[in-house]
Amino acid sequence: MGDIQIVLAEDQPLTLIGLRSAVAADSGIQVLAECQDRGRLVEAVKRHSPHVLFVSTDMLQEKLDALQHLVSVINETRVIVLTSQKDPGFLEGALRCGVKGVFQRDWPSHQIPVAIRKVTSGGVWVEHAVAERVLENLHNSREGHNPEARKIASLTPREREIIEWICKGAKSKMMAEQLRISEVTVSHHLTSIYRKLEVEDKTALVIYSVKQNLVTF
Repeated sequence: MGDIQIVLAEDQPLTLIGLRSAVAADSGIQVLAECQDRGRLVEAVKRHSPHVLFVSTDMLQEKLDALQHLVSVINETRVIVLTSQKDPGFLEGALRCGVKGVFQRDWPSHQIPVAIRKVTSGGVWVEHAVAERVLENLHNSREGHNPEARKIASLTPREREIIEWICKGAKSKMMAEQLRISEVTVSHHLTSIYRKLEVEDKTALVIYSVKQNLVTF
């Protein structure tokens, strides 16, 4: 049995086969499960409690809010995302969501076990060129903006939607119905928003949002 246990999640069968083959080359890594169904992804991770989840962003429809929710509900499992995304904003957003590794599809597959071992040991796996793009994007976002720009830039699209509803006076139940998510998920988003913007409650959030022109009336 391998000392590192992982779950692979990818909705393309051929890619999943390639991932399985790449990991099989390392006898110290054991694949506990493979998942091709987004709806069963969280269930699979909770059932097997792997050290690492290696998941394609395609399964999450390239949505950062879906990634953030996934990371928030799978507890101690470290997440590495497989992506074809080159946009520095997306890559930075993924890291801000709490993923421990970004593995791009055009990288050599023999690096996959290296990435898995890196994050298992407490590190973060980001290829040098990607790190440079993320840092450059962060630097550019700081220049010529107010001091709150970095906080605002960290918000996911879903979190911005939540802010808009809050500023309209919507309650959690109404937001859940309109966005087709659970009230628990709404609560998770609010907690993340409060943390990122450093506000304490809905009233402070509304005041902040108006002051920073996040919403218009």
